[in-house]
Amino acid sequence: MTFARPGRVEDQEHEKPTLAAVLEHYEVDFNGERVTGMAPCPLHEDHTPSFSYHLDRGLWKCHSCGEGGDSYTLIMKKDGLTFARARALAASLSLATDDAGGRDEQLSGSAYGGRRALPARSRDRSGRGGYVPAWRRR
Repeated sequence: MTFARPGRVEDQEHEKPTLAAVLEHYEVDFNGERVTGMAPCPLHEDHTPSFSYHLDRGLWKCHSCGEGGDSYTLIMKKDGLTFARARALAASLSLATDDAGGRDEQLSGSAYGGRRALPARSRDRSGRGGYVPAWRRR
């Protein structure tokens, strides 16, 4: 069994297409400047926006028909394809791709890494103002 290395030319066809590229391919009327929004669903005849999308997450959900998923799921539902054929269709149409994950170079570390350190609290409260309980006034 051989394992593919990230960044190889053969792996570029397996990168996940962005949701914005798939929505543009199916000519969905959506606002590409916004990260989230509502649009008419491309899966059925829709007169009101019931299709919510999150471009940064790459996820969508139609609140009328109950379908939802990512960019591959939209291709599969719209064209009635399997996952392998949807992936091949996305590669043949040269849809704009996004990293499908698996690489460590994009990780930023701990969620607490960017927070500032708080100064140690001193016991002397004089001059700070505020309420002082009766038991501390002695």
